[in-house]
Amino acid sequence: MYTPTNKDEFLDLLDQAIFETRDMLSVIESEGEECELGDHVEIFLALEQMLAALHADVQNGRHAFDGKALSYAALLARFRSRIPFADILDTLSLVQKGGF
Repeated sequence: MYTPTNKDEFLDLLDQAIFETRDMLSVIESEGEECELGDHVEIFLALEQMLAALHADVQNGRHAFDGKALSYAALLARFRSRIPFADILDTLSLVQKGGF
């Protein structure tokens, strides 16, 4: 996993996290109750909203890379084992904390 070195690379990785989240929602929807993550759909819905808001803020220059935890930090800490792409979220958090 590479670490973004500028805003555009951060947005690219954030796009990947959004894609992965939407992919999980699609899998849950298509597999229904048979999907082992089906009972955690709320996690991915909340995560999708948080990531989309972060994307909009970064893209519009309203986001500060100031070391504060990203909005999804508590969700990630609680449900890490249920999020297959947690490493992407960790990398985004790392950049948030340390900057570019």
